[in-house]
Amino acid sequence: MIPPLLLGVEPRHFVLDMCAAPGSKTSQLIESLHYQDTLESSIPSGIVIANDADNSRCYTLVHQAKRLNSPCLIITNNDATQFPVLYYNNVDGKRVPLQYDRVLCDVPCSGDGTMRKNPTIWRSWNPNTPLSLHRLQLRLLMRGLELLKPGGRLVYSTCSMNPIEDEAVIAGALKLCNGSVELVDTSSLLPGLKRTNGVNTWKVISNCHNLFIFS
Repeated sequence: MIPPLLLGVEPRHFVLDMCAAPGSKTSQLIESLHYQDTLESSIPSGIVIANDADNSRCYTLVHQAKRLNSPCLIITNNDATQFPVLYYNNVDGKRVPLQYDRVLCDVPCSGDGTMRKNPTIWRSWNPNTPLSLHRLQLRLLMRGLELLKPGGRLVYSTCSMNPIEDEAVIAGALKLCNGSVELVDTSSLLPGLKRTNGVNTWKVISNCHNLFIFS
């Protein structure tokens, strides 16, 4: 999958997967963390924390973890919008808050980008769904940015093609961060990937069926 590849995880990185279940992207992150193992036969100094708010889905993560057989994976069950600050002892023995080199924010979404392989989404699709998810998605992204180490990298991703869930969330976060974060051009990271530029304007229908254009 594409989002973990864009993070550029290295063996020394502390990585947070905010909405990890069922765990396929977490598996990719772990594989990236252990990439040097075959060359140096050493355990990475970094870790991956795989979190999910759903208790039952966390059991799926635990099952995946057994298959991965990595000592560098921690599974947590928290509301990611309020993910707690974790602490550890640094080399000087001082207790310091954990900030993450890489954060994957693969948020809950309408999934309308998967209609081709999942026609049930088309039958149940409702224009209000993206609007109802937007605020949650923005809160998740903002919490991820708060936990990110200065100079770190966060990837925000969805399975939706709706700008309300994508560009509008990013625009909202950039406005709230007031210049403290920046967008990164990732075209050079995966040069063979077919892509298109994001949109700058989008339409929103209100509950009164009025149409608004945002940019």
